[in-house]
Amino acid sequence: MNLINGKAGSSISIFDRGFLYGDAVFETILVKEKKPINIKFHLKRLNKGISNLKIKNFDEDALKNQIKKALKDQKNCILCINISRGIAKKRGYDIELANKPNIVITTSRIPKYPNSYYTHGVKTKFAKTKISRNFNLDNIKHSNKVDNIIATSEISKSYPEVILCDDKDNIIEGTSSNIFFIKKNEFYTPKLNNVGVDGIMKKIIISTLKKNKISVKTLNIKKNSINNFDAAFFCNSIRQIWNIKSINDIKYKKNNLIQKLRVLLEE
Repeated sequence: MNLINGKAGSSISIFDRGFLYGDAVFETILVKEKKPINIKFHLKRLNKGISNLKIKNFDEDALKNQIKKALKDQKNCILCINISRGIAKKRGYDIELANKPNIVITTSRIPKYPNSYYTHGVKTKFAKTKISRNFNLDNIKHSNKVDNIIATSEISKSYPEVILCDDKDNIIEGTSSNIFFIKKNEFYTPKLNNVGVDGIMKKIIISTLKKNKISVKTLNIKKNSINNFDAAFFCNSIRQIWNIKSINDIKYKKNNLIQKLRVLLEE
């Protein structure tokens, strides 16, 4: 089901600020057995984005009611929420030109990926596209994702996900995922300062590891350091965990800690 401000529809004004300027935030949520997975965390990040962008008059109760309506006839799906600043009174960047947010909710089928992505893993490589730093959009899921979009041109059947780095060759994330590395019994994930998005699944993995007293460190990971690790994996809220079997010419072996992590997440 597609809803625009609670009413069925699939089109929006060309004067909507989300369309004109990417003046919007969004969340993508996995729904299983009518239950939006980790909805509290998604809504918390959504509200942070709305606050950072200074979007006024957002009604969270209205959003929650519309989510229920959208999922009324859905059992397993992808729920996507987009909140824009609204329809502009006239052209211009002025933040005061729109003050009635548009709430757009869509549902779609859960994509199916080869089982081998979860078992044997995927080959990946470093994207030629660099990801930009932006102090105003730090760690929010905003609608200005041009770096990630351009990087998808480097995705192929052989490389279903690629890794983005910043201008200093720090590893940041995949086009639509976060990344973890493993060395011996420790997990490592890139530090994201004013760049990229700390995904919900990434946060849950870190929390789960700490709860089970498994070492996890967040630090700068350089592009040229990947041969120092024993294993790696991608993660996001929809795909969950994809093993990585190689990055460029560096190959990783199957690692039991990844399977252990999957079991802990299911619990």
